[in-house]
Amino acid sequence: MNVKQQHRTVHSVEVTQNHQPFLFISDVHFDSTKCDRDLLVKHLKKAREIGAKVFVFGDWFDLMQGKWDPRGTYSDLRPEYKSITYLDDVVQDSAEFLSDYLDIIVFFGRGNHETAIEKRMHTSPLDRLAYALNQKGGNVCVAGYSGWLKVEIFFNGKKRCNTFVHYHHGFGGNAPRSKGVLRCDLDQMQFPDASLIVRGHTHQKWHLPITVDRITRYGNLYQESTHHLQLGSYKLLGDRFAGWATEKGFQTPRLGGWFPTLHVDNNDMPYWTIKEAQ
Repeated sequence: MNVKQQHRTVHSVEVTQNHQPFLFISDVHFDSTKCDRDLLVKHLKKAREIGAKVFVFGDWFDLMQGKWDPRGTYSDLRPEYKSITYLDDVVQDSAEFLSDYLDIIVFFGRGNHETAIEKRMHTSPLDRLAYALNQKGGNVCVAGYSGWLKVEIFFNGKKRCNTFVHYHHGFGGNAPRSKGVLRCDLDQMQFPDASLIVRGHTHQKWHLPITVDRITRYGNLYQESTHHLQLGSYKLLGDRFAGWATEKGFQTPRLGGWFPTLHVDNNDMPYWTIKEAQ
């Protein structure tokens, strides 16, 4: 699979086989003491086993323990990061961890934890991470907070079709009653060309397919589904003794991402099937 930047907010993804799996994750918060690294490793190994490439849609980093961050708690700082070079140590540790997965990691989008560092510390931890991984032989792209994936399907060197994924790391609260599902109709209206709409940030996790009726220019009727994916987190809530998540009343999250698989039917029409990473 080849991923290239076409525009500031558009990346092309070249797929050369039918039934191509992906692993979509976000909100890993890798450097947090509450990150479930065992589950993360399990999903990365599963991705390799089934031939999936990994796309991270924001908040790979946690990076809340800087002195400027009001969410920080010193007791939540991992021992290996207790140094004057805190940011450098986190980036280096991430690069060392991901060096075992250079064959499957292809894409990082920004999340609010990365943009907070860019705004306050004038450095991009994701670009530094991608540089380190690419120096080790990786081929990793770094994107923005939101954008498009133009997935182009080629069989035997001939382009068959393409489909579009819209991603946005997310915004607002975690919507404890609706889980954020109420935004799906708005996203469906605003991004009508997307066959898959991906969101993160809230640490909620769900999949909602919406099917609509379409008509071709020849007057033929058909149905088309858009899949709305809310990506879960890899950050455990903890025992609720104290801290940012406890004071904000966050709910217990369902962890992990999703394994979407892209198929092409006999009429060269692309479609997705979705499986939970759990």
